[in-house]
Amino acid sequence: MADIGTQIKQTRQKLRVLQAKAQKLRREDDKRLKVLYGVASLALLKDLPDDKRQSTLDRLHSKIIRENDREFLGLPPLDE
Repeated sequence: MADIGTQIKQTRQKLRVLQAKAQKLRREDDKRLKVLYGVASLALLKDLPDDKRQSTLDRLHSKIIRENDREFLGLPPLDE
């Protein structure tokens, strides 16, 4: 019986390790996705005419809601 209990503990530990690895991979994929879309967005902005560039930037800026992020980008605080 103790042998089965040991096997269960070892299997649970292996599961925790695999779950941690899967979570790390998801975070890395999410980070890569953000970087790729960010690079593509910046490249797209360079190609837009001035009026469309500004309206697109305004739309993007409206989605940046964390105060320290807005401050980093030199954006005004959001109205509360």
